[in-house]
Amino acid sequence: MRFFQNFQNTLLSLIRILFISKFNGRKSKLTKLEQDEPVVILGNGPSLRISIEKYRPEICSKKTLGLNLMACTPLFEEIKPVFYTLLAPQFFKSDNELSDIYIKNNISLFNNLSKKTKWRMILFVPAIFKKCQRLKHLLLQNKYIEVSYFNTTPIEGFDGFCNWCFSKGIGMPRPHNVLIPAIMNLIGLGYKNIYLLGADHSWLSEISVTEENIALVHQKHFYDEEDSVPEAMNDYIIRPRRLFEILNKFFLAFKGYWDIRRFADSRGISIYNASEFSMIDAFERRKLN
Repeated sequence: MRFFQNFQNTLLSLIRILFISKFNGRKSKLTKLEQDEPVVILGNGPSLRISIEKYRPEICSKKTLGLNLMACTPLFEEIKPVFYTLLAPQFFKSDNELSDIYIKNNISLFNNLSKKTKWRMILFVPAIFKKCQRLKHLLLQNKYIEVSYFNTTPIEGFDGFCNWCFSKGIGMPRPHNVLIPAIMNLIGLGYKNIYLLGADHSWLSEISVTEENIALVHQKHFYDEEDSVPEAMNDYIIRPRRLFEILNKFFLAFKGYWDIRRFADSRGISIYNASEFSMIDAFERRKLN
């Protein structure tokens, strides 16, 4: 049964590759010394604030990677991440396709990236959004930002097939959280020691259902923990996501980390979860210092 499921998933992945992947495979350009240099991914979970207070000197002395709306916070200019990852489609859609809150976030994000970034930074962006006008405008405004495109094609099936696709940058585990492409892109560059901070993923304890049977999730971040409220997950489904759809989305995210763990182990890559609090169980827990 397992064999036939893997066979089917492999065939489906091949079809996705043909229609979605841009075949921009990555090749490591790092020296051996650079490969062994630790890189810290700064997740947006509430616990990142604690980690910053505890490890500020260590974090500032290492290469870091920022995510999503981090550029809209004072931490961006303090830490100066040399890598940055955007994933969600709403960052690249035109305004007439978005709600007011997404438009407001995009204006803030791209303005901050443009005006604040005064150091060399690689911005990882899904290849399917390569023609985004907002992105092209950013690159014209800021000479310090270099874009590296990656394939978000979901790869599933036999382990050997998946690992080969991952190594070539053809696709990755289902990217249901921005942390997945963040890790995969650093692996693609050749880094061997990756640390996670602020990777709380504490959504399971923040789920509730209203009297009207609307499933809500309270997604807290280090920059809005006190102001955030539980919300329905609409994304690009016209109606709010139902509870089983929310749980399935979370399932795929947590499974993706185990797929990354298997791939990393096969290549001698160490991924450490140094978050003060985290529900991710795929990576070895280790303090940053």
